[in-house]
Amino acid sequence: MSITLLCLIKGNTLANAFPVDIDKDQLVGHLKKVIKAEQPQTFANVDAKDLKLWRVPISDDHDDQLRNLSLEDSDELLAIRKISKYFPDSPPEECIHVLVEPPESTATSEVLKLREEVASLQALLNKSVAFDVVVSPKRTKGFKWTVNIEQATLDGLKEHIRKMEKPPALENDGAVLNIVNESGKYSPLNDQDLREMLQLFVSNKNLKFTVFIETPSKAFSDWTFSSVCQLYGLNGETEDPTMTVFPNFSCGNVKPSQESLEGLMAELKSRLDNTPISLLSVEATKSLYVYSYLLAGANNFKGKFEIRPQKVISGPNGHGPLDFAIDLCQTAKTVGVTEVKKDDFVKGVAQCAVQLESS
Repeated sequence: MSITLLCLIKGNTLANAFPVDIDKDQLVGHLKKVIKAEQPQTFANVDAKDLKLWRVPISDDHDDQLRNLSLEDSDELLAIRKISKYFPDSPPEECIHVLVEPPESTATSEVLKLREEVASLQALLNKSVAFDVVVSPKRTKGFKWTVNIEQATLDGLKEHIRKMEKPPALENDGAVLNIVNESGKYSPLNDQDLREMLQLFVSNKNLKFTVFIETPSKAFSDWTFSSVCQLYGLNGETEDPTMTVFPNFSCGNVKPSQESLEGLMAELKSRLDNTPISLLSVEATKSLYVYSYLLAGANNFKGKFEIRPQKVISGPNGHGPLDFAIDLCQTAKTVGVTEVKKDDFVKGVAQCAVQLESS
């Protein structure tokens, strides 16, 4: 004779009850198999034999009984007995007849998968991780940094960068590391910030990041040609690079107007008559002549450019005044810089490079 039993998984409310049709002459062990088949997702990783079934007649208007339910006085349905042993007559209507108790270690397949991922992630965090690091602006080639995240420090990362890349920017005690990954941009201020950032990279399964070294406390005048070449990765294998390592740069040109040429020649003649210049002249004197040429160039683009002597700027690789800044009048954005030198021309080129990046 077939009967219908209303079943409920322990911990659920009456709204989650489900019916099971079974012949009462079958064994409780058969009932366990039917319950597992009725709830394939819930019991995906559970053997039917590991389910515990309890006879608990709870009516549909006693949901509160479930919150303080004790199984001590309830009958456990033994797998070797027939169902009729526990339900000789038709079960009462509108009642829970069987409470299903999964084994304590039971979890859904989704939960198990999540647990495995968490365990795997934790294991990864507890051991050394190899990160791919690229130091900007030298973006073509990186290096491996293997570190235990729980022991990672900013000084350790800086020291490894110093060892692998020898960037002059790190010579400054106030150097700041800005780190970019597909997850976003980060500026770790202490070791804990760095560790949390690295943990995020690991959890996102992206172990590559780019480091931007900023030295806002370094004056432009402190940069040398060789240190700038190291900064931009232009020195190759030599420790004493020459101007040949700097990439060639070319741009469009505009034929100067006759008016600006005549004005330039007249101004230069007047300066030579009143402020003579020679190889021994100081930078202040040479600046007067440089300004004349810049002014003649700006005159070819009436109202578009403005020459600003001693403009003070601050950026990724330093701060300080520019000998001359060429700004767009419309936006006030600096589009050109000029460094005047008495003799060390290549140092002037180097300073122009970091000034342009900062402007």
